Amino acid sequence: MNPDTLVLNRRQTSTLLSPARLEIIEAFAALGRASARELATHLDRPPGAVYHHVRRLEAAGLIAGVATRRGPRRPEVVYAPAARRLAVASGASPEGRRQALQTLRAMLRQAARDVEIGFARGPATLKGRFHGAQLSAALTRREAKRVLALLAEIESTVRRAKRTRPGRGQDVYRWTSVFVPLDRKRP
Repeated sequence: MNPDTLVLNRRQTSTLLSPARLEIIEAFAALGRASARELATHLDRPPGAVYHHVRRLEAAGLIAGVATRRGPRRPEVVYAPAARRLAVASGASPEGRRQALQTLRAMLRQAARDVEIGFARGPATLKGRFHGAQLSAALTRREAKRVLALLAEIESTVRRAKRTRPGRGQDVYRWTSVFVPLDRKRP
């Protein structure tokens, strides 16, 4: 289990259109393996709200039970992600492009919720710790390749942190990025 990248099929993509399920998949980056109860604790949600999504993710083949252990009341299943990274074959077909677009829309909806939560905490919380930008520029292939390498470095740094709960003086951060070529006429 857990190859490096899983190219999603239509059913798996549809399953991930829920921001809650995307958040559960993301939680595995921090937890590695986890029971539904542990996921609920990590996400600060009621267990009942998480169990439903875990069952949907398992039915779609995005996570799988890898062990059973003693729980507080009854045995609980420990889950692991089917892959470290998920991908959509966006250029392969019109269906693949549609799936990629739907998945990105779900990610961006979650990002908008995250920004609202951050701003609700107040300006003192954000000061010096918030970044938002939208830029357009004509780039050479070499420059675009460099940007993608820098984004991969950021992703790697965030993945390596793997802290399940913030320690003293730490906050949980979420990073969402989209880097996409536009029409040639629109810099």
